[in-house]
Amino acid sequence: MRLNNTTLSHAYRGLFAGLVLLLTGCVTATVGVIAVSSVDIAKDDRTFGTLIDDNIIEANIIKDFYKAPKLDGNTHINTTVVNGVVLLTGEVGDNSQKFLAAQIANAYQGVDQVVNQLEVLGKTSLTSRSNDTLITAKVKTALIRDKNVNSSTIKVVTERGIVYLLGIVGTTEGDTAVNLAKRVGGVVRIVKIFMAPA
Repeated sequence: MRLNNTTLSHAYRGLFAGLVLLLTGCVTATVGVIAVSSVDIAKDDRTFGTLIDDNIIEANIIKDFYKAPKLDGNTHINTTVVNGVVLLTGEVGDNSQKFLAAQIANAYQGVDQVVNQLEVLGKTSLTSRSNDTLITAKVKTALIRDKNVNSSTIKVVTERGIVYLLGIVGTTEGDTAVNLAKRVGGVVRIVKIFMAPA
């Protein structure tokens, strides 16, 4: 087999991702990330290298949030990365924390855009988060059941009843996904963050 620069680049990314996780003590996560990525790649419009990049960016942003003293216990920040687009959801104590979170997320090479949906509110209750988890599960189930939607290309995140749909999808598929999410009980609003397929 002849190796070209792209193949080597992807191999190095995979090796780097494995080393980062190994060195941070996440040995079991390494197996999970690689297994999930290799299964998802057949259905996901992102390349294997992009999947690895997104996972590394997401892990590093989360790590930096924990290290930032100004993002202490009064914050609840969820980070999702798809194709270099970072979605920040959750709650922070004030606008300076919201700005700092976006600044941290935007600092990484490979981040094309930060969609900062953080709200300056108190942290949500366990009941609210449980409700969000249930809504996410219901939306994912609706997407899986519809033959016109490739559910593996759309990430679903729910925060305070607001459903965020992220992925690389065409207009028709995206509209179908939005319509399916609208039918789920408890959905307050839908925010779509779709990128057109190449």
